[in-house]
Amino acid sequence: MALLVLSLLALLLVKKGKIGRLSALLLVIIPLAIGNGFWLGWVYPQQKQQQLQAANIAGAQEQLAATPPYRTIRQQQPALYKQINDQLVAAVRAGSDPTKAIGQLRPLVAELLNQRIGRADDDSIINYMRLSVSQMQNLRQQGGELCFKFLFPEIRGGVNSDELLPPSLQQQDRQQMEALLLASQGPEKPVDIAQARQSLQGIVRQLYDKWGSDLQLLNSPTASHIEPQKMCDMTIDLYSAVLALPGKQSANVLRMMLSADVR
Repeated sequence: MALLVLSLLALLLVKKGKIGRLSALLLVIIPLAIGNGFWLGWVYPQQKQQQLQAANIAGAQEQLAATPPYRTIRQQQPALYKQINDQLVAAVRAGSDPTKAIGQLRPLVAELLNQRIGRADDDSIINYMRLSVSQMQNLRQQGGELCFKFLFPEIRGGVNSDELLPPSLQQQDRQQMEALLLASQGPEKPVDIAQARQSLQGIVRQLYDKWGSDLQLLNSPTASHIEPQKMCDMTIDLYSAVLALPGKQSANVLRMMLSADVR
């Protein structure tokens, strides 16, 4: 349309003798060249970038919807899934790799698991915590600070387990999280508080022989004189001892320790 208007205007000016044919030709060509240059140099690249970003976001969303445990969260907790999806979109839009961005969503899932763990069956809780101990041990080998961040993300920011853990542990982590969510759709499981405390006290006495008064630091992870490496080692010892108990007894203690609704 713009080219047609310029051509008619140039023709009219030539007929009236206002400009020559060469000037008329330039009147048409110069604006056209400027317009094309602007399109090719700015508008087109911007459109391509937006299209590429939209494709990356769509691909990330498809990947999220097919990945455990997010596919289960999508069905069970639509509001939380929207929050997770929004955070993923923001990360990809900011330039993050989709797979890396999904790995950084784990703290949101961990918060949900803490709310649901008291409703899961014995096997799901035990299997989940056995895997957690394996993750602690792997991170501990890489450094006490990493292990501490994994255990206490609210204090030092957490870690991206997809970047640090081997693929086998990553896959098991996703599967166990989903298994726990699927096994925790009913009411809270009963907890024998007296028995759980008795079992835990026996474990603490055993660990006290090894760690002494430092064991009390597990109740104060924000203390200024904390040693991340020692905190990690004591936590591994504690959960390993709990998992060594008979199945029902172990699950009972874990519910008391981990469930937000049990005090």
